[in-house]
Amino acid sequence: MIDLHSHILPGLDDGPATLEGSLELARAAVEAGTRTILATPHINDDASIEPARIAAGLVELRAALAAAEIPLEVLPGGEIAIWRLVDLDDETLRALALGGGPYLLVESPFSPVVGDFEPMVLDLHRRGHRVLLAHPERCPAFQKSPARLEGLIDAGALVQLTAGSMTGGFGSTVRRFTTTLLREGHAHVIASDAHDTDRRAPGLRAGFVALERELPGLDQQAEWFTQLVPRAVLDGAPVPPRPPLPKPGGMLRRLGLRA
Repeated sequence: MIDLHSHILPGLDDGPATLEGSLELARAAVEAGTRTILATPHINDDASIEPARIAAGLVELRAALAAAEIPLEVLPGGEIAIWRLVDLDDETLRALALGGGPYLLVESPFSPVVGDFEPMVLDLHRRGHRVLLAHPERCPAFQKSPARLEGLIDAGALVQLTAGSMTGGFGSTVRRFTTTLLREGHAHVIASDAHDTDRRAPGLRAGFVALERELPGLDQQAEWFTQLVPRAVLDGAPVPPRPPLPKPGGMLRRLGLRA
């Protein structure tokens, strides 16, 4: 599997503080079935987190992974806060793109009081970038007005949901909205947003199992969310068609549930 969102680099943000912590996270990711992970540290108010530091962190981590014989490919990226879009030039944005491809991972804002940020996202498309929205299911603005998210999707943005949102790790409100987005086809990528091996651990599979009752057949789509679309994002290729969920009637009857 390909995990497009993690905070695996040591000592940069709220991910592992040490290289050993990063190696522990890497081991957990491999054990959970991940073979490629994107290092996407927060690009926010900490001006010291810049492409050069990310690149240096990658060199250090890759060497340590090789020495420890941990079979995990780590690619560069960054999780860009909405408000940083006004001051980052195109050269810097390209250096923060996921795996060196055309997509930027843009963080959906957590503030319950936020203005119209959609024009800044749409401006990225105008400038030749593509957008993968990080965890919009946890964004109060989208929860309150799903049409805002749908407008960005219609304009070409892709949506990344957090695996922990599927299992209820961020509360029942987030889980319900996550389920709705998956049911309505408004999601494209499942990623871990891993920060450590405990509270925010890597791993993508558990969420599909957790939502199988609400969305019968979702587990059959795991490859699309965790391999096929992430690969298309990295390659800048068209997103492959999403396999349809089975029709509710027959599956629900087999589960003994009311259709």
